[in-house]
Amino acid sequence: MADNALNRKAERREYRRVSDAVALHVETIEGEAANDADIRQVELPDHPTHVVSLSPNGLKCFHNRPFSDDEMLSLTLKLFPSETTISLRGRVVNSGEDGQKDGKDRFFAGIAFKGLTDSQREIILNHIDGVAKKSFGGAVKLIYKK
Repeated sequence: MADNALNRKAERREYRRVSDAVALHVETIEGEAANDADIRQVELPDHPTHVVSLSPNGLKCFHNRPFSDDEMLSLTLKLFPSETTISLRGRVVNSGEDGQKDGKDRFFAGIAFKGLTDSQREIILNHIDGVAKKSFGGAVKLIYKK
């Protein structure tokens, strides 16, 4: 059983993660909407609103409200500097509260993307490559498992 847990953890971490500043809108979806492929895109500001840990499989973010494990979410994510906006679904896989933070954005959630299209995944992969190359002065080549 412990071996299974290690395998699942390895699968979740098959892609590199980057810390990045993005504009993010999160809302809970319920019932039939949770299975609906058409997620509405929300207008986001032209500046970052959250710092997230981002991978093509999901993200971790801090927010001003608590999340519940297995909660289905509608996410609108704007990446900078390209200002590319992606709307997608996600499921909260872990959540909690950071006791070290006071007030705003003290609740966190690990969110697994659901129903990500190939083009959305490619946008996120290219963005992660760009952030990593910029962070390391272009001296990095990222290799991803397929």
